[in-house]
Amino acid sequence: MSLFLIVGVQVVVLATILFALSPIVHRRWPTGDAALAIGRSVLLVAGIVLIAVDLAGGQTPMSKTPNPVAGTVTSVEAGRVAYQANCAACHGVDARGGGPQAGTTAIQPPSLIAHLEGHADGDLFYWISNGMPGGMPEWADKLSETDRWNLVNYLRAINGRSPITAVPPASRVAVMLPVGVGIAGAAWLLGGWRRRRRPAAKDVQPLRRR
Repeated sequence: MSLFLIVGVQVVVLATILFALSPIVHRRWPTGDAALAIGRSVLLVAGIVLIAVDLAGGQTPMSKTPNPVAGTVTSVEAGRVAYQANCAACHGVDARGGGPQAGTTAIQPPSLIAHLEGHADGDLFYWISNGMPGGMPEWADKLSETDRWNLVNYLRAINGRSPITAVPPASRVAVMLPVGVGIAGAAWLLGGWRRRRRPAAKDVQPLRRR
């Protein structure tokens, strides 16, 4: 399950919670109906868009293709050797861009540090294999399939983590945030509504016998 699908579902859930709480919100803040309507509608549309992006297949035809090569020390080292021999001239020895041949392409080679978080291993393999218009050439006919997967593992390693197999820790916060906010908001609104409906002890008068 991709990050787009997980966050999209959570956002739709939050929008649904807001729809369900609309009567309570109206009683507490009658003037806030317009803002609530806009907010829940925006959340619903955003969630549907995120889900649609995932169902459409991601960014490349290989977005859902898992990396068949384990990110071992041997694989990462092989990827480093392949990178220095074939990629460093444009992307730089440190993978931050600005290599000696960076100015020979229409599109400036980007930094590969802290730039890959939103892309699956299959996306990286696809771009390495097929190149990018105006920028990187195709490497499918120059590097073996294993070499290209080793490059993916190396790029993951220099970005501080192993190949994507699950939602990264920072993304887990983003995944749980919508539902957490929705539940907290629902509890607060319901609590306030009940407090308003419950009469205060001092207002309750004992029945007098006649």
